Amino acid sequence: MLFKTKFTDINRMKILAIGPLPPPLHGQSLADKMAFEALAKTDNVRIIDSTIDREFVGDKLPPVWSPRRLAQIVRILCRDWAALWLHGYDVIYISSGVSFRTMMRFFPYIVTAIVRRTPYVLHTHAATLLDNYMRETRFKKALMRYMVNHAASLIVLGDKLANQAKRIADPWRVSVCANGVDDTLFLSDEEFNAKLTTSETKRILFLSNLMEAKGIMEMLDAFEKLDDSYTLALAGAIENERVREALERVCAASPERVRYEGVVRGEKKRSLLKESDILVLPSKNEGQGIVILEAYAAGCAVVTDPTVGGIGDIFKDKINGTACDHRSPYSIATSIMECAVKMDVYKKNNRTESVKYTTAAFCDRVRSILKRAAEKKHRQ
Repeated sequence: MLFKTKFTDINRMKILAIGPLPPPLHGQSLADKMAFEALAKTDNVRIIDSTIDREFVGDKLPPVWSPRRLAQIVRILCRDWAALWLHGYDVIYISSGVSFRTMMRFFPYIVTAIVRRTPYVLHTHAATLLDNYMRETRFKKALMRYMVNHAASLIVLGDKLANQAKRIADPWRVSVCANGVDDTLFLSDEEFNAKLTTSETKRILFLSNLMEAKGIMEMLDAFEKLDDSYTLALAGAIENERVREALERVCAASPERVRYEGVVRGEKKRSLLKESDILVLPSKNEGQGIVILEAYAAGCAVVTDPTVGGIGDIFKDKINGTACDHRSPYSIATSIMECAVKMDVYKKNNRTESVKYTTAAFCDRVRSILKRAAEKKHRQ
């Protein structure tokens, strides 16, 4: 029958994995790439890349009803028709956005799953699901509740976000799954010990797209308050001309202490993390911050604001680094200086902490949630 899936081996599932893959590079696309590739090694996985725009657009979304965007969405749905309707799956794994608009991108896939009685799991990677929900009209709220409450599971990144999600979704549907890190970023013992060598220079890293929402303007202002013993490396796509002008101003004022590396990946990214002492992420909105976990893997101390999003679930002040007020360049600069005093202690703590965030640990968490959904279906 069309709507029946033969489940022959509970240890090898048939999974339809849907979500945005890089480019562009951002936390969700990196997490999706990691999860999809790992699942493909253990299960029969068909992947649908839901990315619409390959160019980096920062926080600016294109017009909802632009002819170009509508054409792209229709093209993607036509492309995916066969994968949705001509194949049976044990579970559909959807890496979704958290706004009404980005969730509705996946509504056709969700309806298909419901019609075919295939369990689907929604994996969210941002911290603003509840905030977005509360701002919507009654009709849009009803649609959002419908999508999350027909899912076999709603995955969030941490306990704080889980408590928020339970105000929208049935509490038993909500699952916590912390992010993971590409295993190539982990340092060897020899590489890590070399980072503990005493040096008068403190090397700061800003490793995120250079966006105002990521706190780039506050970061640049904070750096100007530090003395000459600090250097700054920045890597990521530049959001707009205002950011570019601010970056050029700081680079021109301290050409020997500041460098911009552009968008980095692979060995270049690993090298930047390896040579850095302190990662700074003064983000204004963060689901959890994969880059924080990457810093742990590379033995870096961290300066960030644990009150933002789900950061507090993975970062503790005076254990993983020092907390700052992301809104205040003065607070960021002060926290960097405090962190530098004990950064070797924080580096050791973070290296120990990082074992929880390996690729294997992350993918085991995802797969166990998918497997529970599939098993529940086949017990019915």
